Amino acid sequence: MPRKRTEINKQHLKTLQQKVLEQSCIQLLRSVDCDKLAKIVSEKTNSYVNGISFKRLYGFTKYPFSPAIQTLDILSQFIGCNNWYHFESTLADKHPISKKELDIYLSFYDIDFVNDVQPHEGGFQSVSRKIAWRFREDSNALVRNIDSLVSKPYAQIFFVEHFPDYDNLCNYFYKVFEGYLKYKNTHEAQLFGNCMLFLKSFWQLDKKDCGKYLQKINRISVDSRIHPYGIGRFYACNLLYDSFFRKGENIQKIYSDFLDLRKELPKKGKHFYDFQAAEYIVSEALLHCKEYQKCIETVELGFNDFSLKMEFVRKGYYRQMQLLWLIASKKLNPNFKIDSQLEKIKSKNFYFISQKYFTVLLYCAKGTPKDLEKAKNLSTEMGNKYFLEVLLNEC
Repeated sequence: MPRKRTEINKQHLKTLQQKVLEQSCIQLLRSVDCDKLAKIVSEKTNSYVNGISFKRLYGFTKYPFSPAIQTLDILSQFIGCNNWYHFESTLADKHPISKKELDIYLSFYDIDFVNDVQPHEGGFQSVSRKIAWRFREDSNALVRNIDSLVSKPYAQIFFVEHFPDYDNLCNYFYKVFEGYLKYKNTHEAQLFGNCMLFLKSFWQLDKKDCGKYLQKINRISVDSRIHPYGIGRFYACNLLYDSFFRKGENIQKIYSDFLDLRKELPKKGKHFYDFQAAEYIVSEALLHCKEYQKCIETVELGFNDFSLKMEFVRKGYYRQMQLLWLIASKKLNPNFKIDSQLEKIKSKNFYFISQKYFTVLLYCAKGTPKDLEKAKNLSTEMGNKYFLEVLLNEC
């Protein structure tokens, strides 16, 4: 069966072609020059691209050619981007962050308060949310200034810890966590940062890096003094690794250990202790581990022990947990009707840092060919190999 034609922006492709030539310092005068270019690109990216692809791409054959996303990813990596989506994001028609604007954002986290700002302080978080949005519009500005940002204690809390960008974690946001780990050395910060880097490696299906980060994670002792969100991350990483890279023999023990510690976790207080943070993270990991009954149980424990908190209703977290419950229930019982309940879940209401991510799960739950094609496109944008190679093949 021929490969489905890739829908791409022709102007963006033309720009990429030009930048590849500029980077390689090669002039394509003859078709044999395409073989030289292929060798240079393959050596730099450690990914094979044959000369025929370049001959087609640069018009040395008379047949129409639409390159595969994998080829576009390699070419994008050759010029310094993470993938095709990242390259396209650098061309986005948005107003770039100026030096003056950047200085304002950086100085915001330098404000000298008479009293310390509490980690849950709403006004401070609201402004930080706008900054997170802005850096999404100009990711290059973020990447260039990571150290200047994450070296600031208030930025570590209100930018990195409050806005872990799922949708762009594989593309560039993992670099934020790499910087964060250099500057914040508390046990809780090291746990959080390494868990997020584990997650990125898992989404890339990189067993070696997952093992490396899991070793760092498991050197950190977890108890009820760690924030429930961090506790959830700790057990989620262990569940995913055991399920996908071992034989899953320790799943029950890991889950039982989580339930035991969960009983000791605070369920009241500021700094988002009154929300099912641990259950939110662990239930999703259990879904991917195909531990559907445990996923359902975890969601229900969270809903039973925590009343609705409007802040998280607005951010879509409750709907996301309901989505996990519905998917798990359908997996256990194929006759279970979920369509009417899925209609109540609107992807536009998911929180912006994970909107694409959970929209993929929503599309998978709906399961129509059109929805699955949308899920594939979003997964490609996010650079999420796990979604593309595992999840979508099981939907």
